[in-house]
Amino acid sequence: MRKHIIKTPIAILSLLCSPALLANGQLSDNTPRLTALTHANLMLAPGEMLTDATLLIENRKIKAVIKDNDIPEGAFEIDLSGHTIYSGFIDPFTEYAIDYEREVEDKSGPVYEIKRIGGNASNGAIHSQMQWFNYVYPDKDQAKKWIDNGFTSVQSSYLDGIFRGQGVTLSLADKKANDVIYNAQSSQFMAFNKGSSVQDYPQSLMGSMALIRQTFADAKWYNQNKHKSSGETVEFNIALERLSDDKKQNFIFETKNLNNQLRAARLLNEYELSGSLIGNGREYARLTELKSFPFSLILPLSYPAAPEIIDGDNEREVSLASLRHWERAPSNLAMVEAAEIPFALTQYGIESDKFWPRLKLALTRGLSEEAALAALTTDAAEISGIDHLAGKLKPGFMADLVITDGNIFDEGKIVSIWLQGEERQLIKRDRSLLDTAYQIQLNELSFDLNITQSPSLAGTLSSGEDTIELANLDYQQGRLTFSADLSDAGFNGISRFTLWLDSQGLTGRLLDSHNQMFPFGGIKLEALEMTDKQDKPAQTALISKLTSPNVAYGLSERPAQDKVHLKNATIWTSDSSGVLLNSDLIISRGKIEEIGQNLKTPSGYVSIDATGKHVTAGIIDEHSHIALNGGTNEGSDAITSEVRIGDVINPDDIAIYRGLAGGVTTAQILHGSANPIGGQAQIIQLKWGDNAQQLKFEGAPASIKFALGENVKQSNWGDDFTHRFPQSRIGVKSLFSEAFNEALAYRKAQNDYNKMRSSERRRTVAPQYNYRLEAIAEVLEQTRNIHIHSYVQSEILMFLRLAEAYNFKVSTFTHILEGYKVADEMAKHGAHASTFSDWWAYKFEVYDAIPQNTCLMQNKGVLTSINSDDYEMQRRLNQEAAKSMMYCGMSAEDAWKMITINPAIQLGIQDKVGSLVEGKQADVVLWDNAPLSVYAKVDATWISGRRYFSREQDKTLQIEVAKERAALIQKVLLSDDAHKQGETPVELTEPEWHCDTHFNAWQQTAKGAL
Repeated sequence: MRKHIIKTPIAILSLLCSPALLANGQLSDNTPRLTALTHANLMLAPGEMLTDATLLIENRKIKAVIKDNDIPEGAFEIDLSGHTIYSGFIDPFTEYAIDYEREVEDKSGPVYEIKRIGGNASNGAIHSQMQWFNYVYPDKDQAKKWIDNGFTSVQSSYLDGIFRGQGVTLSLADKKANDVIYNAQSSQFMAFNKGSSVQDYPQSLMGSMALIRQTFADAKWYNQNKHKSSGETVEFNIALERLSDDKKQNFIFETKNLNNQLRAARLLNEYELSGSLIGNGREYARLTELKSFPFSLILPLSYPAAPEIIDGDNEREVSLASLRHWERAPSNLAMVEAAEIPFALTQYGIESDKFWPRLKLALTRGLSEEAALAALTTDAAEISGIDHLAGKLKPGFMADLVITDGNIFDEGKIVSIWLQGEERQLIKRDRSLLDTAYQIQLNELSFDLNITQSPSLAGTLSSGEDTIELANLDYQQGRLTFSADLSDAGFNGISRFTLWLDSQGLTGRLLDSHNQMFPFGGIKLEALEMTDKQDKPAQTALISKLTSPNVAYGLSERPAQDKVHLKNATIWTSDSSGVLLNSDLIISRGKIEEIGQNLKTPSGYVSIDATGKHVTAGIIDEHSHIALNGGTNEGSDAITSEVRIGDVINPDDIAIYRGLAGGVTTAQILHGSANPIGGQAQIIQLKWGDNAQQLKFEGAPASIKFALGENVKQSNWGDDFTHRFPQSRIGVKSLFSEAFNEALAYRKAQNDYNKMRSSERRRTVAPQYNYRLEAIAEVLEQTRNIHIHSYVQSEILMFLRLAEAYNFKVSTFTHILEGYKVADEMAKHGAHASTFSDWWAYKFEVYDAIPQNTCLMQNKGVLTSINSDDYEMQRRLNQEAAKSMMYCGMSAEDAWKMITINPAIQLGIQDKVGSLVEGKQADVVLWDNAPLSVYAKVDATWISGRRYFSREQDKTLQIEVAKERAALIQKVLLSDDAHKQGETPVELTEPEWHCDTHFNAWQQTAKGAL
């Protein structure tokens, strides 16, 4: 039976749309279109204007710039007299058109491993394999919020995770994805926040930074070893493969606050990578530090809302830093420009209708129009990887244009946007002139003409308080006609008007009721307003101070190195010289120059009469958790030796200033005690006003935090924590042994590989660099000191024996409240002790603690110190040391050494600090009383000869802070509503850190700006 094929209309349509038919048919008009935009002001590039010229467009691109308006024959001409053409604006940080939603596993309890799918990374926060051009799906409704502000292209990525994948730069044109993608593989996007990852690690800021380091190291190793011909196979990992050529890629790093922005800069710089940092609006506070890095900025215009200060109770909760930021945020762009740091602008984080008002506010605060335009065009194009086709009016570049009826940075309005050579009129070209108010001069009369276009054409003529409604309005291509009753103005009956509008103003004629003609002219009212504005320049004076750190009691400038002669004091040397009565001490060039009696004051030195006062070395705290951000514990694994406290030092912490007020000059900032092998420690000096890097004690030996006891095992953490090893104290010992064995094997593999011939190494897969094992190997090699949290004698003995079995020495047992029971064993091993003065019975494992612990250990030959492990206690360490005099008869000198030279020895910095000896670093404290007295107060504290605290200066600062605060509150109260508006900032809320503080940094994003 013969079959008949019936072609339905749908079938016919499918044939017509088939690629084969389209390839051979002429179903569309492919004739090139040549368009000339004539008599316009062309902003060719920032600071480069060409007046009364033509821009020629053909096939989506700029064909030519014609200076004399001599356009080719047959070109379609659009007369743009009085208009300005800019290159289309570019937003380099968006989520536009990424049609993707990450599937998140439904997990409860700790998650240590994720599903390995398709060669992905082992950590759920790493998505570097993602290439977001694969998910581009243009959305004209979403694009509108950029287009209305003059943006024609954006760089986009899916903003989730630490390594977020490779972004895409695309046009905002309403076309399919294939036609709008400009750069399919633009920048790699990064952040510290792990986002939607359900995996526990990392839970802290330092954990995120460690993961980034390890990932970069893994990518380098992967690239170098994946094709080696030895029998060992390198596991395929697409996430690492996409990072293999990191030196050739650009990185966009998002952070939420200034400290993290600087951390991101240091991290990228560490690996010699290129990139840009997402801003936070506080760049003005540390411009010198930001400028030292080779990175551009992408700055949002997220100005803070005025603080709530009407209610007196609320006012007390508002910090001086918040008040300062409210006033200074609009000046941030101008200050970044003045620092000559390249930057682009983004709408990210604000409502689109706030963008131009806030940018114009920044212009009144000193931002130049040239820098603003560069931030929207040339600099943004470079950051987005499309500077070869966008950002300038240049032949060969895309015809992505912004057309305005004036200076866009002043009163000019965007009238149309060109996207890939196709115009989208925001204001109908033949009606754009109606949006301007005019002043008409008719004989001796003056009228203001105002026209409204929505919902229909209407208008008024007004003079003083009198308003006349217009009738019979009609407008066609610059010609406006209407009628009005001007009888009260001396023109009886109905008068008829004809007006011709242009960019300069208007001309017109009036026909009165007798058909008598009266010619007249008019100007734009905005021209008059501009004159008024020039007569009344914007007020830009700032009340607030800019200090370092930019908080209350911050310093306006770094203290100079003093030349000081302290005369006739009681000097506690913490050295064999003991306590010197009626003696002098001279400081110069950051060192202790001379100690003696009746010394002569050198020329140019400041002399301070210290009669009745006491001079000591700066106090040193062996165990502290001040001055850090993002968590003191990375508690997500039993071993986290790769994390570094030095990564998260917070120079803005007021605890630094308070410590100085208590005579503290040096502190070891330790990881917490959530795991047996915690993170690497950082010794800092409390140099208030210095940046995070400057706080670090230069040349101090490396150290790490280990921990014993109840905190590290999870048997009492709750029902969700029953799977991670160790669950018992005996398991802790086993974990240490396993870690040491792994580190030994790791180092042996490295050494064996390095001994190979170069030809053999080229064929053999190299050992993978492992930051976690590297730190443990350093412990075994005794190049990294251990400071180990401990309480119970059995565990102390266990670790001593374990250390001796692996042939390394324990530096310091910290806390060690049962140290008196094993003092002989500790002394024999050579271990030190850093303990509390009189803490006991606050948990089960310290029931046997006694306040005589210090004396008993010290009498057995154990070098002993007192530490704080507490935010507040640090500034009272002098009193904590004095308690041993009361409890067990310790001498005053020995008590003082427990907080000066003894901790210095424990930290390996005794050659520089801890005692007053000629030639040592001038870390000096002047007290108004004997330093071990409960009445003693610090008069001044020097670090390296710089006076970072003085009580006299503190009193002055208290008065200045109160005055500045009051002035800023008045400025808020007197400001208009426009200057009070903004996003209510979410303050970074972090606890006062202690050993056992559990803080999941990435669950805090709703509470603070990490």
